Parts: sequence; structure tokens; C-alpha cells
Amino acid sequence: MVNIGKILKRSWHILWNYRVLWIFGVLLALTSGGGNGGANGGGSSSRSSGAEFNGFHGGIPNDAPQWVRDWYEWGTQNVLPLFMHPEQHISTFVTIGIVILLVILLISILFALVRYPAETAVVRMVDEFENTGSKVSFKQGWKLGWNRRAFRMWLVDLLLFLPVFVLLLLILAAGLIVFASVSSTFQVTNTFGIVAAIGLAFLSLFLLIVAGILLSLLRNLAIRAVSLEDMRAMEALKFGWAMFKRNWKSVGLMWLVMMGIGIGFGIAGLILFFLLIPAYLILLLPAGLVAAVPGAIAYGITSIFTAGPLTWIIAFLVAIPFFFTILFAPMVVVSGWFKIYEGNVWTLTYREIKALENLSTPEILGDNVPAA
Repeated sequence: MVNIGKILKRSWHILWNYRVLWIFGVLLALTSGGGNGGANGGGSSSRSSGAEFNGFHGGIPNDAPQWVRDWYEWGTQNVLPLFMHPEQHISTFVTIGIVILLVILLISILFALVRYPAETAVVRMVDEFENTGSKVSFKQGWKLGWNRRAFRMWLVDLLLFLPVFVLLLLILAAGLIVFASVSSTFQVTNTFGIVAAIGLAFLSLFLLIVAGILLSLLRNLAIRAVSLEDMRAMEALKFGWAMFKRNWKSVGLMWLVMMGIGIGFGIAGLILFFLLIPAYLILLLPAGLVAAVPGAIAYGITSIFTAGPLTWIIAFLVAIPFFFTILFAPMVVVSGWFKIYEGNVWTLTYREIKALENLSTPEILGDNVPAA
């Protein structure tokens, strides 16, 4: 059995004495979100448009600012028809869906390019610190993570997601069975289908929970086999599973301890969130200034291809993640601390299990490493 108390204490020591890890923790936390002065014809058209949607929006005051009128006219011409006659705008909805999917895919790729090198770097930096007591700079640490090991770590996550995806498909199939059964005109088929679907859904949900727990345990070991032993993805999964089977009591107990710590951190984080309200007020102006830069860039680019309120909407959507990232920076830092601490715990657990299996105890948990 691993020494859980010693691992927890040592992980805390590393967290507070290896400050460069905090930068990687933040990266992991962020990646693991005209008036009536015109011609009579124009004025008549504007009033007609307002009257057409008057029952839907209630119109706008005659003395409303010009920008309000512009937004109102744009909404009545481009947004309301999508909801009033959706069958006539199928291609528009498809285009919007494709754009959203591409944006999500792009963001996921960018996050992966940061998350996996950062996670690989943290594991290797902690292992190096335990072996030699030496600390590296952020640049040196990033080099430890920016290599094929990070890609293999991504492959490990991809392979571990496959059984989860299958179980999600089973739950979706259960929903389709319910729909087909309710639509059936035969009472026997209706009842049997609903009962079968409910049973399939509960079984799939149970298997999903169990699989989620086992896969998370396996991941904690497999990604360290990739990071520290330079194993390939499948080799690391086999190695991690074999290690788990031989040491399931130690791994399972550590998982329970970390779950309890995670729950405690969640409660403390919720309290801290409200205690930091004065800090959020102070950060409002810096957050707005920082968000204005990417927002202005997005506005300048989109104004080349489009005009009107749509350019402002795109600029706002680009700026808002930066705004909230700066506004809630204290919580991001705290979340990063926990991610580093959790990673330290599993790295030291992996090291001690290997040492116990090899019947050797040199420099386990930094016993012989000078204090920083």
C-alpha cells in the first residue's frame, strides 16, 4: 500500500515551492469560456415594418436613438423571419450549425494544443524535481511537454472516450425506442418497447458511471506511463491496466481520498467565489480593456465581409471570453492550484507504486531531495 498521507503532504509541498507550476495550472484550468428625418417613402417603409411586427415586439418609441432603430430593423429583417417561418430558412440553419461546429472544432484544437503539452510538462517537471530536486523555467518546462508524448496523451484520451461514446449511443437508442413505442398503434409493442427502453437506459447509465470511474483511474496511470516512460498509447493503456490490477486497493483508496478532497475544494471554491466579489469589481475595468482588444480586431475583420449589428455581435462574442477570464482570474488561479495538486498526487502515487513493485525505495517522494 502506498503512503497516502505522505503523498498528500509532499504534493502540497511541491505545489507551494515550485511556483512555475502555477502557470501550467492556469493553462490547464483555462483549457480542461436614423430618425424620421428621411424621405417620406423611407419613413413609411419603416413604419410599415414596425407595424408588421408590432404584435410580436410591441414596436419602438418614435424618439428612440438611431442605433436602437438600426438594431430593431436588422432584427425584424434578419432574425424574426427565422423563427416566424423556419421552414423557409432551412439552409440558413444548416449554415449556422456548420459555422458553430467549425468554431467549436477550432477552439477544441487550440485548447488541445495547450492542454496536453501543459499536462505532460507538469508530470515530467514533478518527476524531475523528485529525482534531482532541480527546478526548471517555464520555457524549459514547456519543452518537456511540447513533443510526441503530448500527442500520445491525446491518443490515450481518444481511446478512453470510445467506450463512453458507445454507452452514450445506447442511451440515445433507448430514447429512440421510447419514441418509436409511443408512436406505435399496437398496445403490446408500445408497452414492451417503453419497458425495454427504460431498462436499457438504466443499464447504460449504470455502466457509464462505472466505466467513467474505471477509465479515470486508468487514465491517471496511463498518461504517466506515456509522459515518464515514453510509451505508446496502447502500450501505456495496457501497462496502466496491469498496474491497476496489481495495486487496485492503493489506486482505489487514493481515488476515494481525492474525491473527498475534490468535494471539499468545490464547497470552499463556492464560498471563495462570493468572498472575491470586491476583487471582481476591481477587475471590471482591466477586464473591459483587455477584452476590447480582441473585440476591436474581430470587428475590424468582420466589417470587411459584413455590416450592421452583425459585426458588433461577432465582436462581442469574441471579446466576452477574454472579459470573463480576466474578471474571474482569481478563481482561475485557485482552480489551477487544485489541478496541479491533483496531478502531483497521482504522479507521486505512480512513482511510489513503481518503487514498491521494484522493491526499491531510493528517493521516493523526495525523501533525499533537499527542501526548496
